[in-house]
Amino acid sequence: MSRTEKILDQLASEGGTRDTGYAWRFALPLVIVLAAACAAVALIIDGAFAGVAIAGLGPILVKWGFSLTLVLLAPVALWTLGRPGRKSGWILPALTLPFALIFGDLVLDLSINAWPFPGETWPRCLAAMTILSPLAFAGATFAMRVLAPVKLRRAGLVAGLFGGAVAMTAYAPFCPERGMLYLAVFYCLPILAMAGIGWLMGPKLLRW
Repeated sequence: MSRTEKILDQLASEGGTRDTGYAWRFALPLVIVLAAACAAVALIIDGAFAGVAIAGLGPILVKWGFSLTLVLLAPVALWTLGRPGRKSGWILPALTLPFALIFGDLVLDLSINAWPFPGETWPRCLAAMTILSPLAFAGATFAMRVLAPVKLRRAGLVAGLFGGAVAMTAYAPFCPERGMLYLAVFYCLPILAMAGIGWLMGPKLLRW
């Protein structure tokens, strides 16, 4: 029996689902990249939560509500995709819902508020998303290679979403900008771009 067949048998069997070794080896890279991204931003940028003194908790709660939803959902989706035989039809609808809520709120926000756009700190935000997203995506890729994904493009897409969400989670406390338009353009679009890169690269990075 080949190594691939052994992995498939272990992951598809009931005994494989109880193997905590796979769970730890899968989770560890995800935890490491999240902690590393938060630490890196904290070391490089000053003024964490400075925007809270100006605008209150609302903006950071919206940003973290969106990004942490993806940070929590994406590993569950990756774990499901990495274990053959698991139903995965729920994954894309579940991961689409946070974006649908954001763009729905965007329409409402534009009709009520006139926030300055793009603000003064957008280059820093875009740089943080551009640098941190691929690093977190790499961590998700390492995590997936512990398992046995068969839908490689879908797994790559979810890994990309995780990478972008980690970057947003790490940078959000240092972002003073407000408004759903800013969130949609400088957070959601980079996350979706990273997901697109993951979709394209998934078959190359995740094949056995």
